[in-house]
Amino acid sequence: MAFDIKLFFRPENERLIKQGSLVLGILFIIFGFSLAFDPLLQSIGIIVLFIGAIMSIIPSSLYAYFNFSKYSRMEEHFPRFLRDFAEAKKSGMTFQDALLSRKNTDYGELNLEISRAVHQLSWGMPFIQVMSSLADRLKYSVIMKRSFTIILEAFNAGGDVTEVMDDLSTDIKTIKGLHDERKSDMSQQVIMMYFISVLFLVIALMMYNILIPLLSSGLVEVNLFGSSSSSSEEVNYCTMVPFVCSICVPFGFGEGQLCYFEALFFIMAMVQAITSGLMAGEISEGSAAAGVKHAIVLSVVAFVVFLVFG
Repeated sequence: MAFDIKLFFRPENERLIKQGSLVLGILFIIFGFSLAFDPLLQSIGIIVLFIGAIMSIIPSSLYAYFNFSKYSRMEEHFPRFLRDFAEAKKSGMTFQDALLSRKNTDYGELNLEISRAVHQLSWGMPFIQVMSSLADRLKYSVIMKRSFTIILEAFNAGGDVTEVMDDLSTDIKTIKGLHDERKSDMSQQVIMMYFISVLFLVIALMMYNILIPLLSSGLVEVNLFGSSSSSSEEVNYCTMVPFVCSICVPFGFGEGQLCYFEALFFIMAMVQAITSGLMAGEISEGSAAAGVKHAIVLSVVAFVVFLVFG
């Protein structure tokens, strides 16, 4: 059976994913630091450090993104589920029969949770306990968590649960409509974040390909880090900041002064790409987890551009 990455990034695996990736990442980082202090193995150490950072961050980020997407899709069908449930109850069914009648209706990814609830009913579990269990499984969605809290309170208080479900269905549809409208309005801002990232790459490449050759030729002199040297050629930036230059060999950058500036621009471009992607998600959908996809796209673009045109 084919491996489904979305099934791996389930809430049940949250602890395994977060703690496992963090522990492995830290072990790789410690091992990378031990190699980085050896001049002969410094480049390998940097690669190991890079892998450790990825292992510490990427799995947790993917977990947050996949679950954000999953529950967002569930929320799209949730108002219809509440409305259909309420209509079934109004037709004279018991709460148990009303829930059972929803088993074969298409509610997207919400169907899996409904099927689990139906199975729990078939085992003889009380309805209120089944609904509490369903609410607990959907707690990662603020909308569904609050909705079930209201429903359970109404059920325990002896209120009109069907009317509560009807009102919740209408309110959630209104909230989702406002959210979609906001997402549409903010799409221009997301495009602007992409434009800024691309513009930063263009400027960085122009500076590297135009300014740096002038520095190397001695036509332009710079004085960084307070050096008293009269010529930029006499300044060894890699000695001053060895960590920056240590990534030159693994990524095939230049040597000496060229290495330092290309590596510096590369690091800045990657940081800018990742932060811009996360900000794009926060702006458009109100969650940095939604920006993981933007961060991955922008960082891959920056990485490829520097490898090809750097």
